[in-house]
Amino acid sequence: MQKSSSILKQTLPGITAGFVIGILIIFIEISFASMIFSSELNMFLARGVGITLFGALIIGLITVFTSSFVGAISLPQDAPTAIMAVIAAAIAAEMRSVPGELLFATVMAALVLSALLTGGAFWLMGQFNLGRLVRFLPYPVIGGFLAGTGWMLFTGGIGVMSETPFDLTLLNAGILIRWLPGLIFALTLFFILRRYSHFLIMPSLLFAGVGVFYLVYYLNTGNIESAGANGWLLGPFPPGRLWQPAHALSFLRADWGIVLKHVAAMGSVILISTVSLLLNASGLEVLSRDDIDLNRELKSSALANLFAGFSGSPTGYPALSLSALANRLGGRNRTAGITAAIVIAFVLFFGASTLSIFPKMVAGGFLVFLGLSFLVEWVYDAWFKLSKLDYALVWIILLTIVSVGFLEGVGTGILIAIFLFAFNYSNINVIRHAMDGRQYRSHVMRPYLHQNLLREKGDRIQILTLQGYIFFGSAQKLLESIQERIANPELENLKFLVLDFRLVTGIDSTATYSFVRIKQLVDLHKVGLVLTHLGADAKTPTAQALLSGNEPVSAHLFAEIDQGVAWCEDQIIRIFTEVGLIAKPKTLFKILAESLPIADKDRDWSDYLNPFYAPDNSATESHLSQYFSRRKTKAGEILIREDEQESGLYFVERGKISAQIHGKEVRLLESGTVFGEVDYYTGQKANARYIADIPSELVHISTENLVKMEDEDPALAIAFHRFIAGILGKKLIDTSDSLRAFQQN
Repeated sequence: MQKSSSILKQTLPGITAGFVIGILIIFIEISFASMIFSSELNMFLARGVGITLFGALIIGLITVFTSSFVGAISLPQDAPTAIMAVIAAAIAAEMRSVPGELLFATVMAALVLSALLTGGAFWLMGQFNLGRLVRFLPYPVIGGFLAGTGWMLFTGGIGVMSETPFDLTLLNAGILIRWLPGLIFALTLFFILRRYSHFLIMPSLLFAGVGVFYLVYYLNTGNIESAGANGWLLGPFPPGRLWQPAHALSFLRADWGIVLKHVAAMGSVILISTVSLLLNASGLEVLSRDDIDLNRELKSSALANLFAGFSGSPTGYPALSLSALANRLGGRNRTAGITAAIVIAFVLFFGASTLSIFPKMVAGGFLVFLGLSFLVEWVYDAWFKLSKLDYALVWIILLTIVSVGFLEGVGTGILIAIFLFAFNYSNINVIRHAMDGRQYRSHVMRPYLHQNLLREKGDRIQILTLQGYIFFGSAQKLLESIQERIANPELENLKFLVLDFRLVTGIDSTATYSFVRIKQLVDLHKVGLVLTHLGADAKTPTAQALLSGNEPVSAHLFAEIDQGVAWCEDQIIRIFTEVGLIAKPKTLFKILAESLPIADKDRDWSDYLNPFYAPDNSATESHLSQYFSRRKTKAGEILIREDEQESGLYFVERGKISAQIHGKEVRLLESGTVFGEVDYYTGQKANARYIADIPSELVHISTENLVKMEDEDPALAIAFHRFIAGILGKKLIDTSDSLRAFQQN
């Protein structure tokens, strides 16, 4: 009993929601059919209603069982319907002198082709996971499309009621009375629903609109039987079923030459439908607080449109408002969609005659209401949400659609989107980080003299980390930035330029000219060009432009930025060493011997804690050798292994030592540097493996000898610890400078 009660509690809200939604869909699809099959096509309205309702049935059922969002409500939608109404009117204008059945078949063919093309596009986008790409379409461009759609719905609704073109003839008294009440009804719908959001308001107002029409008509004429004959009602509809399979197959007799003329306009159906589908799906994510698979939604709507398309149904996809209504009414399962389909099926197959009482005022007024909703959102509300430039773009697209046509408006929107992309992307700084050799140091650990030299002369190395997709606009800004640095009189003459491509996603061929100019510029000023992280792009025209040339300076290619910067540092050190401005690195014994007087036993050892203390004699090397040992290594010899406890520290007298983590070199130590100090002072196991790159000479002090030194000669121990502290301090300064440089860029 409790189980039955629980099932009833779960299904009853869904049934209630489905019944309300089914009635709303019937109203909506009758209005859509009236929009497509108006004027010259009005004789086919009964068939058109059957087509749109059958499409709503098929699209709704397939979506119910295939959508990733439980409770999704799908139906033929307003935006693609508005575009297809324009295409149908154009076809009717071209075929005024042909038999009616051929005209109907041709319009049907256009509807079928549009739905199948859109369904195929949905499927391909879902299959190749391209759903997210549509989100890159600029927001104001989407707004312009939807504002234009609103205009077409507005004028289409007026046309349904007046059965005349949208021009000054609408102000004729006999025609004015046909559409003005519908406009008032649309405004009533709009202002009430803009203020209130209860789920019963929409169906109540629609039924109230029907009731008010009959009441006013009866008070004016004394009867309601003449309403249909006087053209105030839709129809007449034939008894029995509204949808006939024979009607769906009539497109086989179509004039496909005329249909194919409008394929480009059908492309706008694909574009606007894809954008609307994904925007609706994103809105449902926010509403339901559930993740929705956009690519699955594309495939779901693809299947729905491919099956319903053969009946001539306009393109359909999940409706945000109706899905939200089902969710709000408690229909958070498939019951609501199934119930709505049952209601639609009943009217479609058994209730055709009941639709004959439907007033054109309500159908047209509902279309006008939809159009007003789009227009107000993107013409009025957007003023307070968008920048002035974005708002102007909405107006440009809207005015193009109004004055020229929807297809031209779509083309204008796409051109604007391309322009906006180029303009906005060119404003993004292609340089992610701009540093010099003082701020960014390579992984090579160098002796004091070399470190001090690079700290003073490192600004001769300019390091530019590039980002994003580089094309002609951003490449030109890069060229201008390099020109500015070379011409800056307040800085040292630039000797090396490092271009790091690690964060570059691609290089367009249009950027080649700017890169050729960069190569010419650095050659002219004798600046060495270093390229890092080019990878597979090293064979592209752009890379070849940078690597070309022989004199006066050639470009150098490195796999990683550290390698490139290290090469530049080596060149700076070599230049100053060759001219004798810096000496060779000192040995550890000489550094310590010059730092304190070991023979001065009478001086208190605490004096050596004073950083300004300067002794006047030196220790002997023989005294130091009792604590330190020398070690010669072969190339490839392992000195410290990862995850092993190392006892002591090493000083590199000659040679090069490579520090590796998981087989990758993370640091290279040259003569005059120390390693093992961090592991020693922290008591942790080694986090890197140290290997001799070439035959090297090292000085080693074990943990035991360091403790012995602290006991026997505290002054020497203090000097040694101060020496190590100085190394660690300078490492910290270099790291801080690099971090600060990254943060400032």
